[in-house]
Amino acid sequence: NHWLKTPREQLRSSALHGESRGRSAMSAGATASSASPGPPGAECGRVSSALQRQNSTGSHLSRFVKGTTIEKPPNTDGEGLWGILNHPMNLMLVCLPLGFTAFWLDWGPVPVFGLNFLALVPLAKILGDATEELAAGLQSDVLAGLLNATFGNAVEMVMMVQTLRAGKTDVVKATLLGSVLSNVLLVLGMSFFFGGILGQKQKRTSFMSGLGLVDEEPHGSYKSADGSREFVAEKVQSFSAMTALVNTSMLLLACLVLSLVTIFYQEASNESIYGEIGMDSVILGVSRVCSIIMMISYVAYIFFQLVTHRQAMSEEDDGGEPEEPTISIRMSLVVMLLVTCVVAFCSDLLIQSLDGVVEKAHISEHFIGIILLPIVGNACEHVGAIRMAMNEKVDITIAIAVGSSTQVALFVVPFSVIMGWYLGQPMDLAFGSMNTTVMVFAVLIAFSIISDGSSNWLEGFMLMVAYAVVATLFWFVPSGHHHPVHHEL
Repeated sequence: NHWLKTPREQLRSSALHGESRGRSAMSAGATASSASPGPPGAECGRVSSALQRQNSTGSHLSRFVKGTTIEKPPNTDGEGLWGILNHPMNLMLVCLPLGFTAFWLDWGPVPVFGLNFLALVPLAKILGDATEELAAGLQSDVLAGLLNATFGNAVEMVMMVQTLRAGKTDVVKATLLGSVLSNVLLVLGMSFFFGGILGQKQKRTSFMSGLGLVDEEPHGSYKSADGSREFVAEKVQSFSAMTALVNTSMLLLACLVLSLVTIFYQEASNESIYGEIGMDSVILGVSRVCSIIMMISYVAYIFFQLVTHRQAMSEEDDGGEPEEPTISIRMSLVVMLLVTCVVAFCSDLLIQSLDGVVEKAHISEHFIGIILLPIVGNACEHVGAIRMAMNEKVDITIAIAVGSSTQVALFVVPFSVIMGWYLGQPMDLAFGSMNTTVMVFAVLIAFSIISDGSSNWLEGFMLMVAYAVVATLFWFVPSGHHHPVHHEL
């Protein structure tokens, strides 16, 4: 069994297997060549045709996990617009008219918040599917990658703008921090946990079983009730360490910026170097300059993925047929425009009811922003990441969890500061000592787990425990624990 071996033994076994397949292919090619030599130049023609087929295949499939160049299968189930709408999660769209009705008939802040919160989950999925189909219809991997890198977190960006317009900068910071924590700790942890204990039915390879005389089952495996999954003992999943390390290194860069800006604000405020009003102006200027530098770093990261190290950062092609877009480019743009408008309206209703929810439901703004609101834009991807890990596609799982966090930390966070600058809101990078400490330790834990290129269920369980501790911490943080208010923009 491949999963019963250590990573070093797996690598050695894969190398020997690849060498054996190479010798077999060479001998088979030599036999075919000697049997039918063909006219001169026929072999060159066959090679040229194969290369053309390979190039044409690689230019069609342009669906990527957001924030990365890892190719992914489409989320649609069918052709046309029905293929996007035909999903069980879209049943939650019934909450959309109910959320509007709750606001117009004044049912109270809790129903308005809850119904619009549930309605945003399928809207985020539809917007993401339309973006993917637009990228697939462009027939260009570079354009698709750029579109994916900029609009992959469209729902989070729309909610961020609406929250900034309401002047709730603390909620913006909490939501962005929660998006990173939920991906790095919860999604990655659940994926490693379920991928490490469940697997498809496999048979051990031995001399007798190879002859068809004995069928051996893997040691410690227990078949599930439906027969599709089973508990697998001694299972270790492997993935490409380079993609994971690049993303976590960029996350550490974002942690560095947030930590230094936060420490600078606290130290300068304690020593009263600039005074209260002067310090607020200084921290805004520092944050805006650092945000521009972070966005330049994100551009370099995208250039690294799409141009200089595209093959190294992409998952190996499985040789499947290219997937055509299910809807046209025009229809994709129409769907994206309409859904973005609806998302903006739902987000506005949700933000307006936030103060009432905090007062009546006795839930702090920190818990809502860090734990609840990140579910809105990432629920579908969270389920997809876990499913990919259970199907032994851990590279896609890493791309979904860590790649999305990198996009939020290096693009959405500085974009929120620039947008606050434009809207006249005092949005800065001083996230507070507790928030930055939680983020730094979360990224360090994830970095230590994925650095060896392998995972097991215990590592996933540790990540989930870390997220549970974070959720418990912010449940007890009072809503009055805010960042100091700026007096001058």
